[in-house]
Amino acid sequence: MERPINSETRKPINITLNPYLNNRLANLAEERGIPIERLMDKAVDLLLEYMEDNDTVNQVKYSNNEAIEKNNELIAKAEIS
Repeated sequence: MERPINSETRKPINITLNPYLNNRLANLAEERGIPIERLMDKAVDLLLEYMEDNDTVNQVKYSNNEAIEKNNELIAKAEIS
């Protein structure tokens, strides 16, 4: 059974947002008087909740695992050659 994603246990990651999305979030935060960090955290929480509800997280994990296995096989073949 998967453990639900919790914002308190989520590890921070460094990403660069698309400038258009960043500008939209900054404008929305300013209009509503909300710190942009809080707005971004809420946006991520809602996205993760949506992904969990639609089983997208598991599909992404499965796809990532497949890609990692394929890459490991290619690396192993390259090392043998």
